[in-house]
Amino acid sequence: MFKKIAVMLFAATLLVGLPNLATQSYAGGFGLPATPNLPKAVGAGEQVTVAPISPAVPGKATYKWFIGGKQVAKVTSATIKIPAGTIGKALQVQQYSTVGKKTNLVGLSTPLTIGTQSIPSLPTIVFGSSASTELSVILPSNNVPANATASYTWYHGGIEIAGATKPTYTYAETERGLLISVGITYKKPGYKDKTVYSQDLQIPALPKNYKLLWSDEFNSPTLNSAVWAPQNGDGTEYHNRGWGNNERQWYLLQNSTIDSAGNLNMLATQTGASQYNCYYGKCEWLSSKLVTLNKVGFKYGHLEARIKAAPGAGSWGAFWMLGANIDDRGWPGCGEIDVTEILGRDINTTYGTLHGPMSGGGGRGDKATLPASLADGWHTYAVDWLPDSITWTVDGVEYAKQTKTDADWVFDHEFYVILNLAMGGGFGGQIDPTLKQSTMSFDYVRFYSINGVGEVINH
Repeated sequence: MFKKIAVMLFAATLLVGLPNLATQSYAGGFGLPATPNLPKAVGAGEQVTVAPISPAVPGKATYKWFIGGKQVAKVTSATIKIPAGTIGKALQVQQYSTVGKKTNLVGLSTPLTIGTQSIPSLPTIVFGSSASTELSVILPSNNVPANATASYTWYHGGIEIAGATKPTYTYAETERGLLISVGITYKKPGYKDKTVYSQDLQIPALPKNYKLLWSDEFNSPTLNSAVWAPQNGDGTEYHNRGWGNNERQWYLLQNSTIDSAGNLNMLATQTGASQYNCYYGKCEWLSSKLVTLNKVGFKYGHLEARIKAAPGAGSWGAFWMLGANIDDRGWPGCGEIDVTEILGRDINTTYGTLHGPMSGGGGRGDKATLPASLADGWHTYAVDWLPDSITWTVDGVEYAKQTKTDADWVFDHEFYVILNLAMGGGFGGQIDPTLKQSTMSFDYVRFYSINGVGEVINH
């Protein structure tokens, strides 16, 4: 009876070609499952020899090879040359034993995918000496095949670092505090490329050292015309009527004055507004806007101002920056960094936002809400602007951070500073009909380098 069942199983095997692992034969019909062993990795174009079943099975051993489920014709030895063009296909081998006139299937190998590299562990980034800024990579030692060629790509927060393709990377002081990782791509003819990535490693941050490079303390009785220029009107002259936000004010230089305490005061008032014609008819409000465009520019560093916000629903005070290449790139391609925007209708909250070519008018950022009105006292609003990140603080407390992750990051060139008090508009909202005037005050504007990073551009 046993002999009859064995013959039936063998016949079924011949009919279907490659046998199912679930019906695997047993060496000599007894004992543990038999498995002729293939190497851990096989590439297209390579010569492969299978290790026969151990312990040895009596009789003469012959083999049938299968690639992609199809038997390879005329190959019955323990060695086969894997054809080109078979990457990704499954390789298996059956072992047969002939004793006398009887040939029996005695074993089936585990399937192996041709051209698969195995890299069970990850590369590791290590620091050099304590005085060194060089990082290096410890490669996996158990990859198969072991002689594949490795290439390197380094990343900041998932963004590829251009030109960083060596097994070592020397970081700059500006990169301290950033996350860094490395990808290793293994290549070998006959195999699919295989890429593995290290874990993120944070470059140790140094305590931030701020050095004052520039400031306007507003201690002179008149505005410094070497620093500030007005942008008067309702935006029409700048091909941006309503300043792009349907704002209701007409800007005038004389609405910015410096008081005896050394504060720059921007006054928004209805008095005298009707003398001017706005894009919507007789103007409703007068206010002021000052810029450093073509006078003083800034690139990276710490920018801050001490401000008392303008009260009243509909007021919209801002301390912000625009890319100095705005005439070439336009907005938002030039980039916009809003250090703070404060709305009279939400007077406890400061908004910090970036606008770039992808984020557009919606922007990217966050807000912070304080317990008391920002119009009741002075608060310091600042950004730490570095090549790969921008961090917002109010009174020295961080509340938002954006990092360089995609093409929206256009904050890598000169920017200029803007101070203005708008009224109404899309973000300012409905103006309180009982509001007649409001004032936004600046104690100072200051710019610092951060650990030596930061530049003032005088025009």
